[in-house]
Amino acid sequence: MAAAREAFAHADAAGETVSMNQVARAAGVGVATLYRHFPSRDELALAVYRSKLDEVTARVRSRTRDRSAHASIRVWVAEFASFMLATRGMMDTLRAAGQSATPFASPASDGVTEVVAAYLADGVADRSMRDGLDAVDVTVAICALLGTTGPDDSGERARRLLDLFTDSLAAQTG
Repeated sequence: MAAAREAFAHADAAGETVSMNQVARAAGVGVATLYRHFPSRDELALAVYRSKLDEVTARVRSRTRDRSAHASIRVWVAEFASFMLATRGMMDTLRAAGQSATPFASPASDGVTEVVAAYLADGVADRSMRDGLDAVDVTVAICALLGTTGPDDSGERARRLLDLFTDSLAAQTG
C-alpha cells in the first residue's frame, strides 16, 4: 500500500498515470502478487484513496477533539479538499471507476458518506449542526463543489464554495 500511495502521488505530481507493473516493482513484488490482492488498477486506486481518507479523517478527529462537530467538519472538508485537489489524477481514476455505478453512489463516495454521516450525527448530538441533513446529499454537494475545479485551477474557488456550503450545515440560532 505504501508503494502504491507513493506511486500515485508521484504520478499525480507528474500528470501521469500509474501502471500495475510500476506499483509491483516499487513494492518489490511480482505483478501477479499485486493482482491477487487488487484485481484491477481501479481497485488499487480505491484502496489507496480509502487509506488516505482514513488517515485524513483520523488526523482531523485528533486535532479537533475538543471542538464542535460543525467546526470539525469544516476542518475535515478543507483537509479532504486539499487531498483531492492534490491528487487530481486519482480523482479522475476514481471518477472513471465510479462511472458504472450511479453518480455519487460508488465505493469511492461511500467512504466520504460514512465520514460525513458520523459528523452529522455528532453535530445533531452537540447541537452544532442542523437536524435532518442527509449524508448522501452532503457528500454529493462536497463532490460537486470539488468538481468545479479545472485542471489548471488552484482550487481556491472550490475551497470558498465549500466554506459557504459548510456554513449552511450549522444549527440555526435565534
